Amino acid sequence: MLSVDTPTLTNLITTCFNLSMDGRITDAQHGEFLVVGKRLRGCLVNLLSAQFNDGTQQVLDANQKLDQINQLAAQAAQSLTAATNVLSQLNTLVNVLDDLLKLASSFH
Repeated sequence: MLSVDTPTLTNLITTCFNLSMDGRITDAQHGEFLVVGKRLRGCLVNLLSAQFNDGTQQVLDANQKLDQINQLAAQAAQSLTAATNVLSQLNTLVNVLDDLLKLASSFH
């Protein structure tokens, strides 16, 4: 069985919440990171117990995207000029994970 890379997702959520309180970014970006962090946390709670068939391409794609965006978010935390790009990528990831949740619920 295959599952979503929840440790990487957890790291990403933590980074979002940390950035949502970082005094070096704008108030609008604070709010966006907080909203995305909460949405990702909701995905995490639902995906913790989700199991998928080995080789499920959507899970492989989601895990790859998680890894990529987690690295971008870590870089953004160090170099805030990348924050806007990371927010865009995070919103894309939330959509990918939401679609994955729809797939998970179809297995029941």
